[in-house]
Amino acid sequence: MSFDIVRGIIRNAAGTQTLIDTLKIINEQSSIDGTLFLGYPLNATKESTITVDALLISKNKGLVAFIFSNPQTDPREEQDLLYYQLKNTLTNYEALRKKRDLAFSPTVITFYPTEELPQHDEDYIFCNAKNLKEELDKLLPLEETIYVSLCESLQKISSMKPRKKRTGLLKENSLGSIIKKIELEIANLDEWQKKAAFEIPEGPQRIRGLAGSGKTVVLALKAAYLHSQHPDWNIAVTFYTRSLSQQYKDMITNFSYEFMGDIPNWDKLQILHAWGTTSEPGIYSEIAKRKNTIPKTFSNAKSQYGIKYAFDGLCNELLHYSDDEFKPFYDAILIDEAQDMPASFFRLCYEATKSPKRIVFAYDELQNLNANNMPTIDEMFGVDSEGNPLVKLQNQQNESRQDIVLPICYRNTPWALTLAHALGFGIYRKEGLVQLFNDLDLWDDIGYKVISGTLDYGKKVQISRKEDSYPKYFINLLTPESAVQVVSFNNPLYQYQWVVNEIARNISEDELDPDDILVIFPEAYYAKNQYMTFRQFLLQKNINSILAGINADRDTFKVENCITCSSIYRAKGNEAPMVYIVNAEYCAQGAEMITLRNTLFTAITRSRAWVRICGISPEMDIIKEEAQKCINNNYTLKFRVPTLDELEKMRLIHRDRTEEEKKKIKEASKALKSIIELIEKGELDSTVLPELNTLVNKINIEKNEDDADE
Repeated sequence: MSFDIVRGIIRNAAGTQTLIDTLKIINEQSSIDGTLFLGYPLNATKESTITVDALLISKNKGLVAFIFSNPQTDPREEQDLLYYQLKNTLTNYEALRKKRDLAFSPTVITFYPTEELPQHDEDYIFCNAKNLKEELDKLLPLEETIYVSLCESLQKISSMKPRKKRTGLLKENSLGSIIKKIELEIANLDEWQKKAAFEIPEGPQRIRGLAGSGKTVVLALKAAYLHSQHPDWNIAVTFYTRSLSQQYKDMITNFSYEFMGDIPNWDKLQILHAWGTTSEPGIYSEIAKRKNTIPKTFSNAKSQYGIKYAFDGLCNELLHYSDDEFKPFYDAILIDEAQDMPASFFRLCYEATKSPKRIVFAYDELQNLNANNMPTIDEMFGVDSEGNPLVKLQNQQNESRQDIVLPICYRNTPWALTLAHALGFGIYRKEGLVQLFNDLDLWDDIGYKVISGTLDYGKKVQISRKEDSYPKYFINLLTPESAVQVVSFNNPLYQYQWVVNEIARNISEDELDPDDILVIFPEAYYAKNQYMTFRQFLLQKNINSILAGINADRDTFKVENCITCSSIYRAKGNEAPMVYIVNAEYCAQGAEMITLRNTLFTAITRSRAWVRICGISPEMDIIKEEAQKCINNNYTLKFRVPTLDELEKMRLIHRDRTEEEKKKIKEASKALKSIIELIEKGELDSTVLPELNTLVNKINIEKNEDDADE
C-alpha cells in the first residue's frame, strides 16, 4: 500500500502543507493507498478552467476533492460547484458510468488549516487536522476496475488510446490480435511519470528515461498542463527529430482539450524544432531574430563548422553575439531528445528563459547518434564569475523534484531491451566493452537488479531486468523466441528477399497492417540507395512503402496501407509493432564504435513487440554471436565493470573522429596492409622492422593484462 504526492501548481502553500502533514499521519495509522495531486485541472469549458486545490485518488477512500477555506467565499457554494464539475467531467467516460449516473460518488471537503470550523451541516463536509481521519474513515472503497478507469481518466491518458479499430481479426493468437491486446491495455501513469508530468520546480528539471519509458508523453502532458494553468506564458516544446512535430501537436491538442476544453493557443504554446529554417521557426532561429541577427542555414553552418559540429558552432556563435536590447522571452522551454543537443544549445535556452529558468530536458543517453557524452550540468548551463554552477539539480523534501528517472519501459519487451543494452554497450563483444554508464546507481534507477557479483568498479557482475520494470502483458502475450530474432545472410539480396517474404506473411497470415511494420536502414548515408533496391522486392509482392522524409512529407512517418522504411535518424522518436533492421552488420565494428552501437540500440528500441535484426556475414556474425551469448545467459548482462580510468580510455578509443584523425587512421591502415602483403609474399621478415616487433610485444602485453583482469 502506498501514498504518493504529486506537486503541481500550488497556490496556498500553508494550507497545502498542513493537508499533506495530516494525510501522512493518517496514512501511517490506516493506509490511504492512493495519489494526492496538488493543483489539479479538471476538464474545463472554453470559458473557464477549474483547478482543484488537492485531489486524492484512493483505492480505499475513493475520489476526494479538497478546497482550502477562503473567508471571502461561501464554502457550500464552492463545494456544490466543484461537485458538479467533477460529475460532469467524469460522466464523459463510459467506464465510470452506471446507467445514467456515475458508478461511484465523489467526495468534496473544505479543509481548514486552522482548528476553527464553521457550524456543522450534514450536507457538507468541513474538516481540519483533528477530524479529517474520522471523515475519511466513513468513505467507501472503489472497485478495482473503477479505480483503474478513474486513474486513466483523470490522468488524461484516455485521450492517448489507439485510434486503430483493428476490425476483421480472425485468429485469436495472430500478431495482429496480440498487438490489439497490448494497445488496449489501460496505460496509467506510474509514480514517476506522474511526477514528471505535473511537478514544476522553480528552475531546470531533468527527466532521464529508457527508450519507451514515456518521456515524450509526459513532456506533452506537462506542456498542456502548464499552458492550462498559465495561458499568458510563452512556452516552447522542442526536439531534434523533425517527425516528432506532428506527434507533439496531436498529443498536446488532445491533452489541452482535456484540461481547457479547447485547442491550445499556438501563439503562446509553440512546437519548434531545435534549429529552425528560413520558412519555419525554431529555437535557434527565434533567439537569433530576438538578438537582431539573421539566423544561418544548415548549409552555412556545415561549410563553416563541418556537419557534426554545425549546430554547436552556430549556437556558440549566437551566444557570443551581443545585443543590449535582448531580454529573455520564454517562460518555459521543454526539450526532448536532449542527448542529441550540444551544451551550447542549453546555454542558449538558459539565456532566453525568464527567471527562475524553467527548462525541462528529457533524454536517454544511449540514443545519442554520435559518440559525444551527455554534457555535465555545469557544461550545459555554465558557471558564475567565481566558478560556481548556475544550476544545481537537487531533490528537496516537500518540493517538486528537479531530477526524475523513469524506470519502466512500456514500449519494448524485456528481452529486446536487454539485448539492446547488451549490443549497445558491447557487453558480450570479444574485444570488450564499448561504453558504460559512469554512474553505476543508474542501473538500479532504470530497472535492473544484481543477480550475482558486485556492481562496483573493477568487479564482475550479472544483472537482469526487475520484474516490475515492464508491463506484465509482455510476459503473458509474447515469448522471447517470437519477440527477438537475429538472422545473418551471405548476400544482401538474399537478406532483402527474406525480409520481404516475412513482411508479406506478417500482412497475409499474421494479421498485421502494413503501417504496423517499420524497416530501418542503420547506415543513414546509404539508406536511400538501399531502399531503392529493397523497394523492388516489395513491389514484386505488391507491398506499398514510403521512405520517411524522402517520398513522403518530411513530418509524416506513417501512411495507411504502406510499410515505413527509414534511416536511423528519421526512425528516432518513432515506433512500430514489428521492426526489421536490415544491414545491421554496419554496426558491428569500425573506428567510431560508440556511434555505431548507439545506432543499433536506437534501432532495436523502436520495436513495440517484435524485432528482427538482419545483416550480412561475416560482420553480421559478430552481432549474432554477441546476441547469442545474451540469449544463452537468459537475457541477462554479465560483465566486468571497468574502472573509471578504463571507462575514460574506452571513450577515447571509440569516440567519433575528426576528419584529420580519419585520414591518419586510413593512412595507417593502408601502410599496415602493405606490410602484411610483403610478409605473406615472403619479401619481409619481422626482424627487418624493429618497430613491428615493438608493436607485436605491445599488443601481447595488453592482451595478457586483459586476460589477467578476466
